[in-house]
Amino acid sequence: MCDDEALTFLPLTFSQADANACATHLILTLFPEWDPAHLDFIRFTDGITNTLLKCVHKTISHDPLTGAEKVSIDEMESALLRAYGKGTNVLIDRGRECQNHFYLALHSLAPPLLARFNNGLIYRFVPGRVTSPADLSIPKVYTAVAKRLGQWHAKIDTKGLMDALELMGPRRRISPDSGVPELVYDDTMESDEEAFLREGASSDGEDEEDVEEKGIKPGESELWLTLQKWIAALPEHKPEEVEQKKLLTDELEWIEDNTGLSGLGEIVFGHCDLLSGNVIVLPKKEKRTGFCPADIGPAEDLQVTFIDYEYAIPTERAFDIANHFSEWTGFDCDYNLIPTSATRRSFIKSYLESFRTFKADSPPTTTTGAESEGETTEEEVEKVMKEVDSFRGIPGFYWGIWALIQATISQIDFDYAAYAELRLAEYWDWKKAFLNEEREQSLREKRWLSL
Repeated sequence: MCDDEALTFLPLTFSQADANACATHLILTLFPEWDPAHLDFIRFTDGITNTLLKCVHKTISHDPLTGAEKVSIDEMESALLRAYGKGTNVLIDRGRECQNHFYLALHSLAPPLLARFNNGLIYRFVPGRVTSPADLSIPKVYTAVAKRLGQWHAKIDTKGLMDALELMGPRRRISPDSGVPELVYDDTMESDEEAFLREGASSDGEDEEDVEEKGIKPGESELWLTLQKWIAALPEHKPEEVEQKKLLTDELEWIEDNTGLSGLGEIVFGHCDLLSGNVIVLPKKEKRTGFCPADIGPAEDLQVTFIDYEYAIPTERAFDIANHFSEWTGFDCDYNLIPTSATRRSFIKSYLESFRTFKADSPPTTTTGAESEGETTEEEVEKVMKEVDSFRGIPGFYWGIWALIQATISQIDFDYAAYAELRLAEYWDWKKAFLNEEREQSLREKRWLSL
């Protein structure tokens, strides 16, 4: 990749205190030819971690006969400004997120990444409709999700993902200091973004326990190291916090040592946050504009794509699938929406068929098996069904810990503490089932085990 294609870095910081002015400065630094009078921002409120602003540049024309003003918008030019939530670098490796997006875009599985700035990213807007939790249970929607997820897992090579860092830069900087954008090549300097994130991490005031780094190799899961780091980031200023942190540390050790989940099944590049808000139903074929991934199956079929890659890591594919099923319940955790066994089987069959198709078109990797040749068998579907069933309690553990951290750092109006309690309860219910302890089944367990 040449320098002209390197990812642009803007040494600017977005502030909520003056959101429109900051967003305008960022966008006009990136697109100096845009007329500020024709710039609009649309705020999205679905996320509970980041600030999302759609940046629209309007084209103004006049009817030659009547002189009437006509406003048009080219969605291919629209961009999304994503500013990180305060303190979220404790949870998320922002350099890794950028790397994920960059690599996915190279494979047409993410919209083009336009630039990064001190505390965020700018990328092309994906036209389409955001799904709701209820949408995920519609057969044509969940079939499209299964097919796209199969493509993700088959196409993205974890070694290639790590190599993407060499392509990404930052080797090109646009400095706004002179008032005129200029290119600055600074390969050897620490970027302003890196300094911003480093200082932000140290300014949180937490005396975090050091986590011993494990050497993660291509083809190995990073799920367990992620959980280890998150638990280490939990506060321990009060006796109850110390007790809770020890309890979760012990639980993670128990999971890794006693359940057989670590390394179970295929290791893939997982999205790991496939909630309804990150699934976009693309416009019908004749109305598609801008970025669209390749159609899977007939172009007339409903097609989806995925957004937001901040939690994406190499992981056991059963975790990624089980986590998606857990997201059918929404933030309200309506367990009546958990997919039944028959629905999960249908999803997994479509997933495996897609995985096989795209794996056959991909370069050989170290992970091979029966799924790379022939037709999907019932035995293969049953194998993945059992793997996903085994992982069904881990998303609750994962997001429960996440919510405990968010409860201490987030400025967003969301009851993270209550959400943590709900999600961790899912884990405890699963653990009781795993240990065959007698109990009255929870609604979630009943729904999961129903046919």
